[in-house]
Amino acid sequence: MMEMSFHLLEAFVATNLLSAVAAPGTVTIQVASLGVPLPAVYNGVQLVINDANAEVITLSGFNPLVSPPTVTATFLNTHNVGAQLIGATFPTQAIAGDPFFTQSEILNYIARAQNELLARVPLYFLLSIQEILYGQIIQSTVCNPIEINRVAISAPNVTLTSLTRAANVVTGVSVSPHNLAAAQKFSILSAPDSSYNGAFRVATVPSPTTFTYPQDGANSTTAGGTLGLWVRLYETTQEMLSQTNPGWQNRFLGIPTSFFEDRVASYQFGVNGKPNSNFPVELLCSIRDSDSLTLLDGFLVPDLCLHFVKYKALEYAWQKDGEARNPQLAKYCETRFNKGVLALQRWMDHMVQAQAVGMANAGRGRR
Repeated sequence: MMEMSFHLLEAFVATNLLSAVAAPGTVTIQVASLGVPLPAVYNGVQLVINDANAEVITLSGFNPLVSPPTVTATFLNTHNVGAQLIGATFPTQAIAGDPFFTQSEILNYIARAQNELLARVPLYFLLSIQEILYGQIIQSTVCNPIEINRVAISAPNVTLTSLTRAANVVTGVSVSPHNLAAAQKFSILSAPDSSYNGAFRVATVPSPTTFTYPQDGANSTTAGGTLGLWVRLYETTQEMLSQTNPGWQNRFLGIPTSFFEDRVASYQFGVNGKPNSNFPVELLCSIRDSDSLTLLDGFLVPDLCLHFVKYKALEYAWQKDGEARNPQLAKYCETRFNKGVLALQRWMDHMVQAQAVGMANAGRGRR
């Protein structure tokens, strides 16, 4: 927002506290200045105190006639002398009640721009665990997805009584026979103590309901959890399923083997028939951020890519009807954003290709 204020030729606040906030509450404090290059504060403006107790304050008053000037706000935290007070305030005509831009407006531009970049170049992924529900073909997603990249199902799915870790060896006890064998791969899912979750290989099988495996960690015990093994579901389409078996939507499945995307309403996914039980599934999705941001929020887009987000947000600002409208600058910012998207797409493609080549070379080395 500070960088955008420079481009939009708006004054901003970048100063320090000259008196401390000794206790939470409504306090009047001295500051080194009220704005650069001109006073940039007004009642209702939000500013960030940038220190170890960072917070957003809303000014309820200010006094430019005393030296040093003062501001009044309600504080939730204490702050020392010298703490930074910063903010892109977009003050032009704000005091008159007819601002060119508002802080919330600019934040919405930034949120829209970030999600536009994430939609065109997926850069952030979420791995989540949920359940496929009995008798239900269409399944909801628990994340905020742009695109589903991988779905894996856990079957078999065995409930655990306990997991005990001692001397870096875990002993698992299952409610029913686990059917594991020595050296077999498996996963621990949804353990109350998340340090037990992960993928492992069986060491020994003392009985049909007990098994052991190595895991470094402190000695402890947890009750519950699930034993399973993630198996990938292959992506298909409803058309392909119908061609293969016209009655697939009425068929009950032992274990689903494929999934398809459903974008009719909310982004969901479906499986190739009605599951005959609930099954844990692991979902890997590229995701978008929320539609609104606050002054203390971070970004899902890496810092290296944020200047592309800035240009897209500036495009929105210069497309706005009114005195600040500038179609030429809006077009320039759109071009900068599109070139950034193209560069990121090429970079991501190169990363995938380089990984594929590396895996192929590794395979040749093993043979």
